[in-house]
Amino acid sequence: MHKVVSGDTLGAISIKYLGSFQQWHNIVTANPQLAGRKTAIDGSPLIYPGDMLIIPVKETEIKGPPDTVDIADGEQDVSIVVGGKRFVGFTGYELNLSFDSLDTFSFSAPYDSELNELKEAIEPFGFKTCEIYYQGNLVFNGKLLTPDPRLEDNSAEITLQGYPVCGVLNDCNVPPAKYPTQYKGADITQIARDLAGAYNIDVVMQGDAGAEFEKVSCEPSENVLQFLGKLLRQRDLLFTNDERGRLLIFGAKEKAADVSFVEGEPPLLSVIPKFNAQGFYSHLTGFTKTDSESDSLSYTFENRYLINKGVRRYKSVIIDDVKTQEDLQKAVNAQAGRMFADCVSYELNCEGHIFVGGRLCKKGLCVCVKAPKAMIRRETVFIARNIKIIRTAESKTTQLSLVLPGSYTGKIPEVLPWE
Repeated sequence: MHKVVSGDTLGAISIKYLGSFQQWHNIVTANPQLAGRKTAIDGSPLIYPGDMLIIPVKETEIKGPPDTVDIADGEQDVSIVVGGKRFVGFTGYELNLSFDSLDTFSFSAPYDSELNELKEAIEPFGFKTCEIYYQGNLVFNGKLLTPDPRLEDNSAEITLQGYPVCGVLNDCNVPPAKYPTQYKGADITQIARDLAGAYNIDVVMQGDAGAEFEKVSCEPSENVLQFLGKLLRQRDLLFTNDERGRLLIFGAKEKAADVSFVEGEPPLLSVIPKFNAQGFYSHLTGFTKTDSESDSLSYTFENRYLINKGVRRYKSVIIDDVKTQEDLQKAVNAQAGRMFADCVSYELNCEGHIFVGGRLCKKGLCVCVKAPKAMIRRETVFIARNIKIIRTAESKTTQLSLVLPGSYTGKIPEVLPWE
């Protein structure tokens, strides 16, 4: 039995008793009282202090935490578990948490080529399963990519890099056995699960999958996520990974700011505007394809900011597999939102690592910023498109790539940050 205390999660309890985050399903099966509870982002039921949980193992099967291997004298706030070994002591790292793509990690340390545990874990092209942790909390289940060792002036350093388990979908095409890959009358969830299933990747759908696609096909040269991303944009949906490394498909929602920053006040270090003038259009028009059975439909998104200034810049796009004016409008507005995200963003750097509610900030963080010298003249709420948790030999910092929330919800603000 385990009595839940503040800060416990099913994943952490599973690691403690069963030696692996992924075994939390067995704990849920043994505790039917958890049925019907709200779930965390990894799909596990929420647990609360005072809950008594049955841990379904025999005494001879109980595993302790993985053996710890210090690969250098760095801090032990991040760790990677590979092959039953927990590696700590990295002198530098970067965790990249993405709202609209997949997470990545990069850990660096001096390289001891005689450390047998490390040699076994980092064999090139092994694509070994790993678990990435920050202060004991799982960031995501992933795959370890080929290591990057460097020898300079008789000193060696090694960098371990990787991505979530579902990252293979961003590298690879559909297996030849599935060609021709064509779908008729299927929604995005069905298509994603069929394609990801070829690599034994689970897909989690949060929210409405939208209308079915009448007929779509994946070209042999398209990566799986390249093809899915195209379909997701047509249904105004996003993808990322969850903590278990599964592919997560979702629709963005508006929410209040989680944290605020003000120019000149710590921990804010800098705010750098990143504007792309050439990708910014006054009119974005979407057309459907013309066929023998129906005429082409069209819808135009009007960027009032440019139009009110007398600026005319036109862009046209073809929207595949849209049959109604309503669906076409939704798809074009989604494209317009992405235009704003690509053309109006800010890089925010702050000292230390950002915590919300006592835990490391999560992807999808909403941030309120006022920084007149960086052309944010009014308090503006942004969404963090990317969060980089960085540690070097000299400092700990957090870098946020901020975009307007309407970039994902289709509701572009009437007043922009610099107005």
